[in-house]
Amino acid sequence: MRVLVTHHGQLPQSDHPVTGGALRANQHASVLRAAGHEVHLITRFQDSPSGFRSIADLRARVVALAPDRIVCVQPEDAPALSGLDIPTAVDLYAPRIVEAGFEGTLSHTTAMVFAALEAGDVFLTSNPRQQWSLRTLLTLAGFDPHQDPTRLIPLAAPQEVERQKAPSDPVFVAGGARWPWQDPVPALRRVLEHLDRRNIGRVIWYGGAPLIGRTDGCWSLPEHPRLTTPGWLPYPQLLAAYASATAAIDWQGDHPERRLALSFRHVDYLGAGIPVLTAPDSALVDVLGPAGIATDDIEAALDTVLDKPRTLSKLRKAARNLAEGHFHPDRCAAPLLEWVKSGARHAQGRGPLADRAALVRDAERAEARARQAEGARDRAEAEVAEKRSASHALTQQIHTLTDTVARQARALDEVAAFKREAIALLGNESARAQRSAEDLTRENGLLRADIEKKSAELRAMDELRARLENDLDNLRAELDRLRSAKGWLRRS
Repeated sequence: MRVLVTHHGQLPQSDHPVTGGALRANQHASVLRAAGHEVHLITRFQDSPSGFRSIADLRARVVALAPDRIVCVQPEDAPALSGLDIPTAVDLYAPRIVEAGFEGTLSHTTAMVFAALEAGDVFLTSNPRQQWSLRTLLTLAGFDPHQDPTRLIPLAAPQEVERQKAPSDPVFVAGGARWPWQDPVPALRRVLEHLDRRNIGRVIWYGGAPLIGRTDGCWSLPEHPRLTTPGWLPYPQLLAAYASATAAIDWQGDHPERRLALSFRHVDYLGAGIPVLTAPDSALVDVLGPAGIATDDIEAALDTVLDKPRTLSKLRKAARNLAEGHFHPDRCAAPLLEWVKSGARHAQGRGPLADRAALVRDAERAEARARQAEGARDRAEAEVAEKRSASHALTQQIHTLTDTVARQARALDEVAAFKREAIALLGNESARAQRSAEDLTRENGLLRADIEKKSAELRAMDELRARLENDLDNLRAELDRLRSAKGWLRRS
């Protein structure tokens, strides 16, 4: 069978905490795969980049995948899966309507739950008390009370946790999200005060603000030297921390939600091999047996763990047995595997509250559309105001630029006038320089001619000098000749 499991939240990994819905989806998927089914998981894009972005997107993906069965862990997504003619199981492991009474969202959640009931064929619950309470809603939704469309699928305990010995210095673990339907502070104060009186032990609280959603109980844990609060841990680290503790404490207040809901931390405590100290009206008490102590006498329960090591050893052993027996994943998922095989579907009539729930949903959708329209109008008005402001700013900028252009034009005129004046001045200077150059050229020509004339005269003088020197030489030669002829003169 090809089975699609839809959920919210990131699946358990070693690098981030896990939500209850994602843990539940992972448990379903693991058992279905082990049984040989082809399993596909899909979550929102907030939890995975490949997740669906809207109800329409989810429906389109389901149609494309064409699964044989659908397990919808998040009832908010169920309406998107209706009308596909695919057997669908809606997981209602949490008492959502009771929770809504504490959140102040009763009208919205009631409409959502009835829409999920209309979309589903069978409905998964986590414990018998919740199963019984759901039967009333199913009758009001139009299901035949002679038939039972519910399937009891308890929360499964982890089986791979490495169990450890109890620490020599007692450590009590507790925790959970800061939901408004939980009020652990009064009981936690009693625990811490008693440990102070006994001068032994400490408490580690794992959890804090909800990982998904905006609901916050707004209560705060007390500050105490025996209390540490590491917050949320990745699931494998959280289980290892539980296994290293002595016992778990889980007194969360006395009201209907705590009486109906089995918490994931309950089965995680048992899977880690530690007993649970809790209130006598907890949903866990129906199966807890010797794996814990259910009482309002907090101090006595603590003393049993602190003072009776043999009893503690029996409690821890019983916790392991309960995890490996009643809460073993194979046992828990058996009804789910049977349904996947059969694909059973239960007919639904029109219950007395179905029309009213539909009216509430229609009203909520109309209100949502009105809010969207108001939001769109507000955004449009804000955008218009922004555009007006931008237009005014641009107008001012245009005026500024116009003034700048005018100033630049005047500056350009001044520059042009200066250039014209400079050109005229430079032209005059150039003319004068031209005239000076011509005068100098003429004078240079005259000087050159005079130099040529003088040079010719010098050459003529040189020639004259040469002739004179020649004549002088000739005269000297003649004189010497005459002197040699002196005797001739004397003889005559």
